[in-house]
Amino acid sequence: MRIRVLERDDSARAWIEERWGGSIMVVHGRRFDLRDLPGLVAEDDGAVVGALTYELRGHEAEVVSVDAGPPGRGTGWALVAQFLEEARRRGVRVVRTTTTNDNLTALGFWQALGFRLVALRPGAVAAARRVKPSIPLVGDRGVPVPDELDLALTLDG
Repeated sequence: MRIRVLERDDSARAWIEERWGGSIMVVHGRRFDLRDLPGLVAEDDGAVVGALTYELRGHEAEVVSVDAGPPGRGTGWALVAQFLEEARRRGVRVVRTTTTNDNLTALGFWQALGFRLVALRPGAVAAARRVKPSIPLVGDRGVPVPDELDLALTLDG
């Protein structure tokens, strides 16, 4: 597997949009266009197997999206590890990310990487549906999806 920088007109952006149901992501009341964000791409024999997009804001960074497939191969871990390395080099002190209340897989993934729960946003997903109506009402294991969970990791110097 090879991880590289996601370029502006990268064909991997189509893979990202397919996985996320379009280019628009609404998180904690903000609308992100995944086509405009920097990121990383994981490839295996030239095929895209994962991607991560992010936003830098001074000494903070936010992982907006991360996806890998097939699961269980360490692709997501490798993408996040490389991103964290780059974030440290850029002087980032805190990395944040958000998931939904139903996504126990993502919640476990982020916590295993050292991220800690920092906020619950009741009703945030319901509000996001006004901008992106395609967000499902029900998620993993039949759990309703009304809320967001914020996680953060403080980086060492």
